[in-house]
Amino acid sequence: MTKLKFMMRVMEIFYRADIREQLIWHIDAHDGDLFLAADVSDVFSWGAADAEDITVETLPELEQAYADLKRLHEKATTWTADLYAARRRGHRPQGAAYPKPDVPCFTELAMLFNACGPERPTGFGNPKRPPVTQS
Repeated sequence: MTKLKFMMRVMEIFYRADIREQLIWHIDAHDGDLFLAADVSDVFSWGAADAEDITVETLPELEQAYADLKRLHEKATTWTADLYAARRRGHRPQGAAYPKPDVPCFTELAMLFNACGPERPTGFGNPKRPPVTQS
């Protein structure tokens, strides 16, 4: 895959998910390579700047996260970057970063995040439990 095609596919996902502000990019000063990442600040730890790299190899995982969320509800795609990072890390988001119970398809969204890793204890970095789902 060419660099241009890779960049366009990533940008299209962030555009369609309406999360353009979560796409981080920079160009390496030494070799001019472009790096892309998903901004997941405050998603995994409270008060922390954080990003998950997006590479040609991980692009299918980003596309899968978007597709899984789109199947639930059009508005669910706003969690694409968070779900992508959670799956890559095998780690649930902190409780405060979970969707709220009034969000369409809340239970299904929470289940997707819960499947990413074990339940997290509350404490520093994760001061709040996730909302309770109706099973």
